[in-house]
Amino acid sequence: MRFVQLTPDLSKEWDALVYSSDDAWLYHLYDWLCLTEDIWGLESKSFLVEHDGRTVGIFPLQIRKNSKSLRSIYMGTGGAAISEKVSPVFRERIMKAMYEHAEEVAREIGSSDIEISLPPLAESSLRNRWGVNPLVNHFYQDTSTHTWLVDLRKNEENILANLTKDARRSMKNARDAGYNIRKLKDQDEVAEYYRVHRETYDRTGADPFPETYFRGIYEHMCQKGHAVVWTGTSRNGSPVAFEIIGLFKKGAIYWAGCCETEHLDSGVNYWLQYNSMICAKGSGAEWFENGEAFPNVRNGKLRGLTTFKGKFGGETHRFYRGRLVLTDGPSMENAFGDWLRCTALLLRPILGKRVIESAKGLLKRPFRTERDP
Repeated sequence: MRFVQLTPDLSKEWDALVYSSDDAWLYHLYDWLCLTEDIWGLESKSFLVEHDGRTVGIFPLQIRKNSKSLRSIYMGTGGAAISEKVSPVFRERIMKAMYEHAEEVAREIGSSDIEISLPPLAESSLRNRWGVNPLVNHFYQDTSTHTWLVDLRKNEENILANLTKDARRSMKNARDAGYNIRKLKDQDEVAEYYRVHRETYDRTGADPFPETYFRGIYEHMCQKGHAVVWTGTSRNGSPVAFEIIGLFKKGAIYWAGCCETEHLDSGVNYWLQYNSMICAKGSGAEWFENGEAFPNVRNGKLRGLTTFKGKFGGETHRFYRGRLVLTDGPSMENAFGDWLRCTALLLRPILGKRVIESAKGLLKRPFRTERDP
């Protein structure tokens, strides 16, 4: 295997694997990585894996300038993605090598940690939506949360019936009041989106994103069929609310949204959300991610967002996240861990995975005991 840093001339090979891999989703795309790096001042540490002259894996990695935290990725979800053409046994070997190489990259540039969020809409996550976080196999701390996913394989009548009574009533109120939903017409209307975005963020006390971010979404994602911006208009046709959804493979996601303060109680946001789900279904999506859920939060903004997103008939799925903390210098535990990983890799073909994993657990026990209070 050979690790190759991502460069513009490798963008086609990169995207080809994004489209074919069960591990990759929208935010893995080369254009998206470049866009976010330009806007947010990020440095790419992304790499490909080659074997026998073909690309078998990719790993998006970014670091903010003057930061110590390496992420996959800053604006979206990432993680290693493997070619669907490799065998299960070789897949495991590639995955292990990629996460070890990511750790080497982090240590070389002096990163304090690596943070990874895996895409819930990737096929590999959908098959494992209530299972074990795969990042723990690579020594990451499990920092997973949850997300709302709506099953769009049901018919439209069932999808509507699964909405809460409050959501259906709010949608009816918006329609009766003369609100309408349409697509964003052109690039010029991004300025209207940004006006409402700023008002929304001023209201919530958050720092607004730069306008170039939304123009980039429209230019690089909407124009290529990977996103749609829906506009909610009042009776007189004025745009008062917006919603961006991402579309990729069999999944769709609520990406971003905003609403004028005057129209918050109109029900237009509910109609926008339901419209996005049904239109995504019409485009071939089988799952719609309404967004991250925090069911254990009792109050505040996160409680309000969780309540709103939970009104659209979704079920909570695991949102796999992980963090690998790197020490500033060498230690006995780090040296032992490096030796153990290399030894396990060499002996696994001879002794078998089950024997090796059991032996690793026994050998690690003294270190765990020493750290326990």
